[in-house]
Amino acid sequence: MTRINTTKTEVTSLGSVICQFEHWRSTRKKRERIPDTLWKLVAPLMNQYSHNEIAIALRVNHGQLKKYAMPLLSHKQQKSTTFVEYPLPMATTSSGNCILEFAFQNGSMIKISGLFAGEMQPLISLLMST
Repeated sequence: MTRINTTKTEVTSLGSVICQFEHWRSTRKKRERIPDTLWKLVAPLMNQYSHNEIAIALRVNHGQLKKYAMPLLSHKQQKSTTFVEYPLPMATTSSGNCILEFAFQNGSMIKISGLFAGEMQPLISLLMST
């Protein structure tokens, strides 16, 4: 028998967050801003559901999600860019130039032109290793 350990940091389900939003709506006085404690429950859901699904389920608009829940996401940190310097020898002739294009999973692209076929393999190896 396999035992699964659960912790208090368990991801809250969309259904329980909906219930908490409904409870807040039924007990609030007048029109007041949604408390930060509720927005903190919404932030982890944004990795599991589309923004549209969350907005409809919680009866909030996309602007509210963007303003209050998205800044609470911890995984949206900027990734650092690594630059690789590759010294190219001076070409004596312009014939045989190649163009090298890379498209990474994150959508960024690299285009390098002016290479000769013999210079391609070491550069490709270097870029693939980073």
